[in-house]
Amino acid sequence: MAQKANGGAENGGDEQALIISMKLSDDGSGKPEELERMFKLEEELREAISGGGSGEYDGNEIGGGIFKLYIYGLGAARLWEVASPIVKKFGAPAGSFAVIRYGKPGAKEDRVSLPE
Repeated sequence: MAQKANGGAENGGDEQALIISMKLSDDGSGKPEELERMFKLEEELREAISGGGSGEYDGNEIGGGIFKLYIYGLGAARLWEVASPIVKKFGAPAGSFAVIRYGKPGAKEDRVSLPE
């Protein structure tokens, strides 16, 4: 069950990225109650990122035991600065992580294990 919204920002020039991978309870698409919780996190991140003018929430991808959230903007560090308090408050399951990418795919990346 893969879902990716918008798609436009992924091809958007030199935009930087924040990709948050939340571990699910199984190797598939997770349980309905945990997906409901992930969708609430998604909405909170979308509002914070878009409302603060720091970037664009691009969508999610679900499968293989991971719920991925894709966020793009001109400053990956700024995206993480906005998103990290929300992610910390959420209480990420063990095995979750964030990738802070400073450019197009293949650019320098930092990986942050969650929970921190």
